[in-house]
Amino acid sequence: MNIIFDKIKSADRRVTGMIFLVLSVIAMIYTGNQILKMHEPDILYPGEGVTEKKSLSDYEQGLQNSPADTDIYFLESGEPGAKVLVLGGTHNDEPSGQLSAITLLENAVVTCGSLYVIPRINNSGATYTQEMTGQPKYVELETAKGIRKIRTGSRYANTAHQFPDPDVFENTGHAKYPGPESRNMNRVYPGRTDGYLAERAAHALVEFVKKEEIDLVIDLHEAVPEHYVVNCMIGHDTAMEVVAFTLMSLQMQGIDIKMYPSPDVPGFSHRSIGDSTGAMVVLAETTNILQGAFRGKPTQELLQTGKDPFYDILVRKEKVFVDYSSEIGVSLSERVGRHLTTVMELTRTLSFYDPEKMIMIENVPEIQELMDNGIETYLEPKSDV
Repeated sequence: MNIIFDKIKSADRRVTGMIFLVLSVIAMIYTGNQILKMHEPDILYPGEGVTEKKSLSDYEQGLQNSPADTDIYFLESGEPGAKVLVLGGTHNDEPSGQLSAITLLENAVVTCGSLYVIPRINNSGATYTQEMTGQPKYVELETAKGIRKIRTGSRYANTAHQFPDPDVFENTGHAKYPGPESRNMNRVYPGRTDGYLAERAAHALVEFVKKEEIDLVIDLHEAVPEHYVVNCMIGHDTAMEVVAFTLMSLQMQGIDIKMYPSPDVPGFSHRSIGDSTGAMVVLAETTNILQGAFRGKPTQELLQTGKDPFYDILVRKEKVFVDYSSEIGVSLSERVGRHLTTVMELTRTLSFYDPEKMIMIENVPEIQELMDNGIETYLEPKSDV
């Protein structure tokens, strides 16, 4: 009898092992497919204002066929004037930046001067989400034509594309950071051709700014409410007069915003792009509750509404640097509206500051329109594309 029981136990173990093996393979296939989907580029719908599309690798051949290469959209009027570059997706976990850039390329029409839009300058960082955060992989917009998905991602380039991290990263300006910051686009400017992948992408962007003779670069970001650098503009030395006039205009429209001069620390876009080119550079920050250290479950709803009662506690303790109530939240539409209004006011101020740097951009939704109608209204997929 013992021999029979031993055979049954042995058979049970083999069956159990086979079941676990099959389940493991299924899990690996499913996970692998999810990872591969994050590498699929978003479908964008360039508007009638887009006149040309190029790639970052057109300005740095070493980026060709690399995960750091990304699209550059030209909206040129054919009339002389200012040249303005808008950057989204420096940090892919700050979605209002890239959605603002996408809204521009799908809606804006330029009648004087030229606008250039890079929806996701850190393309590698859009291929994964930061480990241990549970952040949504996509922004899901409920349009009249169905759900439109746009990737989120990480603030860092993917370790699968740039490995290993150094113990200490020293950029070309000799500023030193923890090793993972070698994958942070906003720490590696002006970059170098023989450096890490993020550095090569940064160098390509600087070459683009030089070659196209860009007058103003606007880098769109988001920040946690518990950090003082939030709802603000940070300007290079050459841009501070334009920033100051823009700040007054935004405040007159009821938009609470601050301004800071760029610190003299190499690596930041607002410092090193400005130092390396003739362009004025401004970085704009909105509030993103989903990034916060004290937020609740990282859901799609929190990403889009910014409503989190945990932050009401921090408000009562005076630990945040924004006016906040979870009953109102800080919606994605409002954050995109803030960014687009900032872009429009910076360009108007630039034109006033230097009449030879005129740029006129039309068909861009205003902040109240975005808050009333929702960002999804302006990003509805075009059926003919």
